[in-house]
Amino acid sequence: MQVKTARFGVLEVDRERLLTFPQGMVGFPHLQRYFFVPVPENNLFVWLQALDDPEIAFLMVDPFIFFPDYDVHLSEADCEFLQLGHPDEATLLTVVTIPPEGVRGMTANLLAPVVINVRKALGRQVILDGSGYRTKHLLFRNVPEPARRCACS
Repeated sequence: MQVKTARFGVLEVDRERLLTFPQGMVGFPHLQRYFFVPVPENNLFVWLQALDDPEIAFLMVDPFIFFPDYDVHLSEADCEFLQLGHPDEATLLTVVTIPPEGVRGMTANLLAPVVINVRKALGRQVILDGSGYRTKHLLFRNVPEPARRCACS
């Protein structure tokens, strides 16, 4: 099927690639169908595009790439909701925000990861209450500022 998006134009999307989020994403409970759009020339990030609103797309990343000690404990209710029989059935991603100042200030929302049962194409954004995580964790924490030099000859 063809899907019109604001960010990517018209895309051809296979119905089998659709993901269902019965409760939507936080702040978007009415948007329950999504699909992934790869980021060209960058395999670290992926877009989660809403099928039913061309304006809504979330930039996502595997949090373990940037936060190897990230520790997620899903509640029994979350596991049941997602019909997870084994942790290997789940893919975990986090929403990334790019601030106006650019990519150096990119943050990941570790408080509310997105968990997807790959086998069932079923997703849920979960809130890790009491975890100590926040909605904004810098992705590029240890990147030095670029040198600003001017030389006259």
